[in-house]
Amino acid sequence: MNESFLDEKFINFHPFDFSFGMKSENVEKLNEGEFDEDILFDFTLSFAEEVREKIIQRFYRNEAGKEEKRFAEFVLVELVRALLRMPPATFYLFLRNDRELRNVLDLKTIGNYDDFDKKRKYLKMHLDRILKRNLDTENGDIYILDLTVAESDVNKFRKGKDLKEGILDAEFIHSTTKGTVTGFQVAYLINLSKLSFEKLKIYSKHAAKKRIWKEMVIDKLGTKQEKIKTVIGDAGFFAYRNYLDSCRSRLIPVIKTRSDLEEKTLEKIEKCASNLTWFGKRYQSQLKDLLGEFEEILETTIDRVKECDGYAGLRSEIEHIFKTAKMIFGMNDMHVYNRKHCHWKAFLTLYMSSLLLQFLKINKINKNRAIPLLAQKRHLW
Repeated sequence: MNESFLDEKFINFHPFDFSFGMKSENVEKLNEGEFDEDILFDFTLSFAEEVREKIIQRFYRNEAGKEEKRFAEFVLVELVRALLRMPPATFYLFLRNDRELRNVLDLKTIGNYDDFDKKRKYLKMHLDRILKRNLDTENGDIYILDLTVAESDVNKFRKGKDLKEGILDAEFIHSTTKGTVTGFQVAYLINLSKLSFEKLKIYSKHAAKKRIWKEMVIDKLGTKQEKIKTVIGDAGFFAYRNYLDSCRSRLIPVIKTRSDLEEKTLEKIEKCASNLTWFGKRYQSQLKDLLGEFEEILETTIDRVKECDGYAGLRSEIEHIFKTAKMIFGMNDMHVYNRKHCHWKAFLTLYMSSLLLQFLKINKINKNRAIPLLAQKRHLW
């Protein structure tokens, strides 16, 4: 951003005269592949306004705890910083001299760099207690579970002493794009209907897929009597137990079977025993309905397993979250050395990526065009 751009903003600034939502002409330009500093700043301000209105203001209306409010403002700052490609100190220098951005952000807990740095360190310790909110509140019952690799830069560790002390617990992981790298296996669950963040967990490369499916899917989404949900996973999650345990937890698993085991898989699903819990006193009045719905779950699962290839397009949605995390929010360059730090950074980058994609969806912006442009990967020379 050059001086003439900043000067023009100051000259034309009216403190309470900015409208919510990105300008329609800039949305059209972005969808056509056009990009400049005005489009970037309009996008960034509009996105920040949306996050503040849909997330932060909701925290204050609902009298959320201090950690949630701090986290929401921290995410807001990180979103704007990432889009404007600014280090923290540079961002706060820019913020100090830009009234429009200050009005939009309206920061109450991290208004300067020192506050930001202190709160960042505090939030790391309390991450699991923080409630996540999303822009799009539309309910949906389709979920996707996927795995990605978070790489670790271990060049800093040149002495065996560091390894003995357990500072580094990264492993050699296979990346589909780079081959063998040092890093962590990140499991990520999203609600496809909302593109919302649901759960994240870091696993060893040796972790069994049955364990990952149970902890990420069944423990998170499974239920005895609540709404039936559909969960999509790739062929790596193929296991008879994953199908059967999911069905008994009122989940419809859409996992691609091995071609030589499809007939046997469908037979096992068809003969799947119901959940014994339903025969207890608690569910006696609902037993008939629960068993009837269980039969419907089995039939639907069989149909969807047969048509699993048709869900490839839906599964690609989660790839856009990973793409956004790596291209815009730096997940491919995290410089982390242990699982604790990897969890914090992966959590934040994937959460911000889901918010960004929700914003693109709400504003009907083509994500395939917008993500590379917002990443500003074009070379000058």
